[in-house]
Amino acid sequence: MSYQSIVTVVDKGMIERVFESARCEESYCGTIIAGRGSGMHENKKLFNLALEPEKEILLVLTQEEHSEKIINQIEEAVNITAPGNGILFGLNIKRVHGIQSE
Repeated sequence: MSYQSIVTVVDKGMIERVFESARCEESYCGTIIAGRGSGMHENKKLFNLALEPEKEILLVLTQEEHSEKIINQIEEAVNITAPGNGILFGLNIKRVHGIQSE
């Protein structure tokens, strides 16, 4: 069985909408991680110091055939393809342990 991890990075405060949209019977788990950093649209300075906006990252594990459905649900919830709204990507997973297969 092939799995994929869907990684979504958004501004702090938006992750609950992402999490709710990704939650479905096809997703095995969702993990939220706090982060900092900026994309190309977010380079800001204050008193000549670089500011790194707070981000939140959602990791979702799913079977590869369900990943497109979850990606579409996230896109619909937060318009991820609009500039500055975040980034989403999928990673193919070679091995997974700890998931009960049906």
